[in-house]
Amino acid sequence: MSTKGGSSIGLAGVAGVLPPQRVALEDLASRGLLTSSPGVLSDLGFAAAHLADETHDAFWLARTAAERALADAQVSPGEIGLLIFAGGLADSHQVGPLDAVCDHASLMHRFRYPSGRLQDELGLDRAEVLGIAQQGCASMFAAIRAAHNALQSQPELEQALCVGVDVLPPRAGREIVYNVISDAAAAVVVSRESFRDRWLGYHQLSRGYYWDTPARQAEIIAAYYPTARLAIAELLDRHNLRPDDIDLVIPSGIQRRSWDVLLDLVQIPREKLYEPGESFGHSICADNFLYLERLRREGVVRRGAKLLLFTYGFGSSWCCLLLEH
Repeated sequence: MSTKGGSSIGLAGVAGVLPPQRVALEDLASRGLLTSSPGVLSDLGFAAAHLADETHDAFWLARTAAERALADAQVSPGEIGLLIFAGGLADSHQVGPLDAVCDHASLMHRFRYPSGRLQDELGLDRAEVLGIAQQGCASMFAAIRAAHNALQSQPELEQALCVGVDVLPPRAGREIVYNVISDAAAAVVVSRESFRDRWLGYHQLSRGYYWDTPARQAEIIAAYYPTARLAIAELLDRHNLRPDDIDLVIPSGIQRRSWDVLLDLVQIPREKLYEPGESFGHSICADNFLYLERLRREGVVRRGAKLLLFTYGFGSSWCCLLLEH
């Protein structure tokens, strides 16, 4: 599914937040949270993971990201007409732990949603509220696309706030397919009139065959590169762009070697990959926007540069977003 630009809709505010607790690979291994050795993961570019705690929990991450994105966009809470809350994990869409036994009282707890709490605590009184789920690491991409489409179809809507957060359970493993996983949140203000990171296009390929991630993990790995290549090639083709027309690729936090392979496949030079320095690992839905926030803060990319953001989400969906910086 593709959407094209042609307007001034863009990403007026961008923020990413990591919890302050940073745990080195050796410590993660000593806790039994890794399946590969620290040496192997270090060779793949990982050094540590950021873990949420009781103070810096999922809601703290989401609220902090939302506040920073609003500040970056210079938009007040009262100007937001749409709030889209996203998360790749089912637990991300509930407030607090759930009881295993579902009596009447605990059943009511299952209807406590972080989107409503966020709207209430931030004073987003004018905002309609939506949720995006079942997209894995592509949750924020789906939220931003939904915001873009809403702005296109609703003339009265001026500003939408997308917030995504995922936090693994306290004793959950911190490695998925040779990637070290961090807890994180991201928020983006999508505005009708934006002078930064204007929307040019979006393309997504979804393959429901891979829904059973444990049973089809080997097949998912085999399908990753060819489907990613197809998604990016189709996006470029629909916008009459060549690989060389892309000025910068904003990655997710998966291992660097996989990006080298993908860039070679799509014939985008490796030097066009944005490399921000030390890796924070891979978060479920915030990676690209943590990097995009850093890129905007650095201010070294020229105005008008074409940015390509790509991610893959279990489920499975391959998603690419094209922006004009």
